[in-house]
Amino acid sequence: MNKLRKIMQFMFLAPLFIVPILNLLEIYFIKGTYISLDIGGVSISDPVAVLQALFISHSVRPVMLASVAIPALIVILFGRIWCSWACPYYLMLDGFEKLRKKLKMKPLKPKYSPEIKRKANISRLAVFIIGLIIVGIAGIPLMYLISPPSIMSSQAVLLIKYTYITAEFILLPVLVIIEFFFGYRIWCRYVCPTGTCLSLMQSKFSMHVEYSGNCSKCQKCVQICPMILDPKTDNLSSACNNCGECISSCPDNQKKPTLYFKSH
Repeated sequence: MNKLRKIMQFMFLAPLFIVPILNLLEIYFIKGTYISLDIGGVSISDPVAVLQALFISHSVRPVMLASVAIPALIVILFGRIWCSWACPYYLMLDGFEKLRKKLKMKPLKPKYSPEIKRKANISRLAVFIIGLIIVGIAGIPLMYLISPPSIMSSQAVLLIKYTYITAEFILLPVLVIIEFFFGYRIWCRYVCPTGTCLSLMQSKFSMHVEYSGNCSKCQKCVQICPMILDPKTDNLSSACNNCGECISSCPDNQKKPTLYFKSH
């Protein structure tokens, strides 16, 4: 499953560069960024970007709401798979973990505890709510401007099509330094407004990790979880992004289904 996820991550990374190149060649069947993409006249938007637009304009536009239909449907059916199967920043963090292991650096990943999980959940929700309040008051799409995937996507377009980048890009290397040297998946676990918004759109009927209730208690799933969760009890947690690492790493799955994806 990890190999399949990695293939999907690179498939979603490719448009970051391919789309602006196609536009340079005056091919406009597909255009835009990860925030708002147009494919053959069908608009697909990041729900957080649309929310910010609504808070700034103080008006509801049917076209804007329609543009989140596809992302919303995907979340309702499959949960937060965008984060672990498509987000370019998540792919970068996966790479950081492998590099740190090769360099034999001291692990930054904390051990699982209910308190760590609780603080992370509160932090993400607080950032999301406060962010929307600031957006409504200041009238600027703040959460779009500080989001790593947004920065990567918009700056790639500027660099390829117009050969320059903006000051917004500076935040990316700052986050990279923090994530690599000082903290473990800080953005994803404590900040990401897109992940928070998507988690609010899913339900217990969305695809999620299911635990059969019978295993050897080796805790391998807890040790491997990138979001510091216990997949056996936190399978419906808002932080779970259905990466499937717990399923792939579970030794009991070789004998009988113990951890697996399920949709009601």
